[in-house]
Amino acid sequence: MRTTATYRLWGPAGLTAAAVTQRLGLQPTAAFEVGTPVSRRSPATRDTSLWLLQSGPHIESGVELATHLHRPLTVLDPVAPQLWDLVHTGYQANWFCYVASQATEHAVELDRHLLQRILALPGDLWIDACGDGPDDQ
Repeated sequence: MRTTATYRLWGPAGLTAAAVTQRLGLQPTAAFEVGTPVSRRSPATRDTSLWLLQSGPHIESGVELATHLHRPLTVLDPVAPQLWDLVHTGYQANWFCYVASQATEHAVELDRHLLQRILALPGDLWIDACGDGPDDQ
């Protein structure tokens, strides 16, 4: 199994990633402002700001999704009221999780306590699940 999780906040012009950093008092894993390039390979520019807190520097093998969710939750739990304030001012939030698993591996398990912690923060839980390797063809 390969997994990662990212908490994302984004907002239209006028709502900046820098304002999220300042309001939360937390350094993001990455932040992008309106008008900045989408990528080095594209001339397109961002029409929303984006503030990301990732569970780790890369997708990891052999680490449960629950572990990836616990990492940013530990940082975000204390600033839950500020996150709700940001959403009420126009930002949007969600969790973006990636899970790649071969057909012979086990299912993702998220216990009730973890789900309650996720529900205490704004944003839906998105899970991108896919096969990992020859079994998915």
